[in-house]
Amino acid sequence: LEFAEQASWLAFNDYEAKLMEERTGRSPKQLTEMVKGVIVTRGGEGSVIYTPEREYRIPTAPTGCLVDPTGCGDAYRAGLLYGLMHGMDWDVTGRIAALMGAIKIEQAGTQNHSFELDEFHIRFRDSFGFTFA
Repeated sequence: LEFAEQASWLAFNDYEAKLMEERTGRSPKQLTEMVKGVIVTRGGEGSVIYTPEREYRIPTAPTGCLVDPTGCGDAYRAGLLYGLMHGMDWDVTGRIAALMGAIKIEQAGTQNHSFELDEFHIRFRDSFGFTFA
């Protein structure tokens, strides 16, 4: 837990979160006693963001086709960092992250995807029914 005490946020996939709980005896929610947020991705089931105040259930973003999941976690985390850096709330930040993962899974390889910011905003609106600034 020493590393967790030095972090602001922790991000795990579901396997890593279970392993962390088995080894430390602390659930993701309990870890929020030490950090601002714990993010757990659950593949096709979306993600959950735990904060000391509440739990956010983040849906997946629709995808056109499933090509290659390699790098989706990294793309998701890039979305998290974008939202956090821009002071967005967890609902928006989680959905940005989810859409980043969806865009990545539609492309082969880990660095072969790109998009324009305007396209991203349109797809975000179409996916989640609202916009962000």
